[in-house]
Amino acid sequence: MPDRRPAPPRRGGALRREARTATHWTRVLLAQPRLLLAVKTALAAALAYWIAPHVPGVAAEYPYYAPLGAVIAMYPTIKSSVRQGFQVLLGLVVGIVLATTVFALQEGQPGVLAVALVVGVGVLVAGIRWLGAGRDWVLTAGLFVLLLGGANAEAYSLGYVVQVGVGVVVGVVVNLVLVPPLYSSRADGRLARVRDSLADRADEIAGVFETTWPLEDDEWERRVGVLPSTLRRVREAVRFADESRHLNPRRLLRRRDLSQEYADLAVYERVSFHLQDVAEVSGILGRRIGRQIGMPDDLAPDVARAVHGVATVIRRHGTADADAFTDARRRVADLWDAVDRHRDRPTTATSGGVSIAVSLGRVIAALDPDDTTAPRPEDDAAEEARATADDGTGGRVGGTDSTGPVDDDSAPRDTAPHDTVQDGDADAGR
Repeated sequence: MPDRRPAPPRRGGALRREARTATHWTRVLLAQPRLLLAVKTALAAALAYWIAPHVPGVAAEYPYYAPLGAVIAMYPTIKSSVRQGFQVLLGLVVGIVLATTVFALQEGQPGVLAVALVVGVGVLVAGIRWLGAGRDWVLTAGLFVLLLGGANAEAYSLGYVVQVGVGVVVGVVVNLVLVPPLYSSRADGRLARVRDSLADRADEIAGVFETTWPLEDDEWERRVGVLPSTLRRVREAVRFADESRHLNPRRLLRRRDLSQEYADLAVYERVSFHLQDVAEVSGILGRRIGRQIGMPDDLAPDVARAVHGVATVIRRHGTADADAFTDARRRVADLWDAVDRHRDRPTTATSGGVSIAVSLGRVIAALDPDDTTAPRPEDDAAEEARATADDGTGGRVGGTDSTGPVDDDSAPRDTAPHDTVQDGDADAGR
């Protein structure tokens, strides 16, 4: 009878399954940076403690400092590990020199004055900025050597520094070899979220001009107010992602320049600044609490349309959507035209609309610094008609054009005192 026993599994299949398993766990670790850091720190500490007794000389008597050095050097990025490890070793050396000097100036066991001197001088030395992370270890090393070293302070100091150095080297090597993370994708995600947040805040501001005044809800203002702190966190994320590339061998497989991320962040910071200005003016108008800032009620729909258009531009930033830019510029131009229709009013009666129009124009300019989507008169019959207005001013009407105020000697000037003119006092101000 033929042999029906199953054939032994192929070695190649087992290797592939093991490779897939290893790849799976690598992805899990990369998706959980804190878990990855914990695994690497534990491995580095254990490895350093295993190596420590084999260090030649008197340092082998102090193996318990090696895991400490590994923990000290274990940071999320390789650059931070190298920098922190070096600075801590430098701080330890300074503290040991301080304790040794104080110990040499007195006889017998260290007394109260010796401890006070080490602590006082150690605190002063810890203020030296170029010591970096090592500043926190000057005082610790000084007290350890002074109080624990005793008559054997020289051997203790040597063992202390050497074993911490062993731990630092082990920590840096483990961090370098075991899946050194790159955080570029995390920076991209945060930039996308802050872009959407800016667009949402702009839509909320537009909603102010689509509701009944005076306003009662101020939640939208609070959300606009937290934009600067959000952007600071995003800048830190981009900087952290950039730092994770330094000394990282994985960057050779994933070559990437973060200059575009930095440029986008700078754009969003400018957009946030101008949106905050628009939000402040909108709050004053919506609550009817401003004496120097006013706006005719019939401008509200034009303001809302313009702000919604800018929100769309923000949301589509980076997609090369020229139509969105063109539409937003048209809406801002329409807002300026609406302001022009009230040029016979005092400046305080239209200052709110003017301020918002200027800020919206700056938002668009920040998102499109090359002005590539600005409409040209020769491209639009409406623009040509505006340029050949029948008043003979070459398109200048009412003291403003589609991009902002212009000089027009024929435009009426507000001569009324600004602190007494309100929206309803237009006739009195003329």
